[in-house]
Amino acid sequence: MNQDNHTKQSVPELSVSPSSGNPPSGASNQPPKKGRRRPFNINIGMVVFFIIFLYMVINIIIYMSKDQIAVVEIQNGSIVDNGYYTGIILRSEKVVAAQSSGYINFYVGNGEKVAKDGNVYMVSASEPSGTASDFSGFSSSDYTQISRIISLYTANYTDSKYSDLYTFKYDLQNQISEALSTHNISAIQSGGQGFDSVAADQSGIVCYTYDGMESLTRNQITDDMFNSNNYEKQQIVSNQWVDSGSTAYKLITDDDWSIIIKLTPEQARELSQKTNVTIRFSKDNIQTSAAVEVFSNGESNYACLSLTKYMVRYIADRYIDLEIIESSAEGLKIPSSAIVYKDFYKIPVDYLITDEDTSESGFYKYTYNDSGEMSAVFYKTDIYAKDEQYCYVSTSDFQLGDYVGKVNSNDRYRIAETGQLSGVYNINQGYSIFRVVDILYQNDEYCIVSENTPYGVSQYDRIILNASQVDEDQIIY
Repeated sequence: MNQDNHTKQSVPELSVSPSSGNPPSGASNQPPKKGRRRPFNINIGMVVFFIIFLYMVINIIIYMSKDQIAVVEIQNGSIVDNGYYTGIILRSEKVVAAQSSGYINFYVGNGEKVAKDGNVYMVSASEPSGTASDFSGFSSSDYTQISRIISLYTANYTDSKYSDLYTFKYDLQNQISEALSTHNISAIQSGGQGFDSVAADQSGIVCYTYDGMESLTRNQITDDMFNSNNYEKQQIVSNQWVDSGSTAYKLITDDDWSIIIKLTPEQARELSQKTNVTIRFSKDNIQTSAAVEVFSNGESNYACLSLTKYMVRYIADRYIDLEIIESSAEGLKIPSSAIVYKDFYKIPVDYLITDEDTSESGFYKYTYNDSGEMSAVFYKTDIYAKDEQYCYVSTSDFQLGDYVGKVNSNDRYRIAETGQLSGVYNINQGYSIFRVVDILYQNDEYCIVSENTPYGVSQYDRIILNASQVDEDQIIY
């Protein structure tokens, strides 16, 4: 038999004893092994990070959920509580009618005084030759007056006072008309043309604007009159044609004048307690005093402000904006929300003692020793405030019912009465400390306090904005 080139190797067979349940020889008796579990290791760094993170989250939640404590710094300041009004001007004035028709020119300037039988204006039947209609005949003083009117208007102009443009227009026209009239009258007189000169039948101040409200009295005032949107006034200018019987000029016969303002019930109550007020005119910041009288027309309340000066300054105005300077104060300015009130014991000033050796102030406080005997001991205490009758001391320095006495006297006073002092919470040291404030003036938003109050505050002190949010001695930061 031919044999293959490769030698075959026989593989021995494993025999298994039928009587034995043991595995074959060479096989393990352990069950098959699964994947090995790694031991759990704690990362200390992650634990610390988680604790810090949790702490921050909790504090943020607490911070966001509680009321925020705002702090302000005390500064010097002032409070001015004034009332702003639009008034209606009343004067002793009348409209003077032209005696004949023609072209009018004026001898007297707007706002100037004329004597009885003094010439006011000239009327010519036809427009005279040689009269001026431009600035060629103006003098240097005319230009100065025009420049003053323009400068005053531009200096006080604001978009909210756009209506002042009309007042500016009338003032400028009056000044130009006055300058032109002077030139025209000279031309007419030198030209030999016919004209009539008209004199005043009584003395007064001449005005060349009119509005039909010249005879208005305060008893005729109504609320509707304070709406100036539909208000119109007329102006007479030089070389203007006037018909006989129409208005030639207006004459004011008294320097005294008045302004009527409309009031709310609260304003009426406040002003009814006064006889004089200080007012400031918004137009040019002129300030003066005026007598005040509150009155009613029907259900509406008004005040009549009577003046004796500056009538000519506003001779062409019917409506005028003004400010009543009611009250003002200067000092340390703090928000009204920062004010808090604290109870103090009141002890008569007669019991206040000043120690001769130390110059310290306090009281002789009666105490009992171990044997029950009562004796007076000098007790130094802070006097937070003092008036003509009482000293105000902290309730932590004494107890209700304690007795204080006088030197060389059996007279004693039992502490029982309390009084309140106004103050703020100062936090310069990181916690709230009550500090007394002497309020000089207060409104709804701010108050002015004295700068030299014992146990008080100073400029740049830091205080709690809303005193109701904290308690005394509370740690703030």
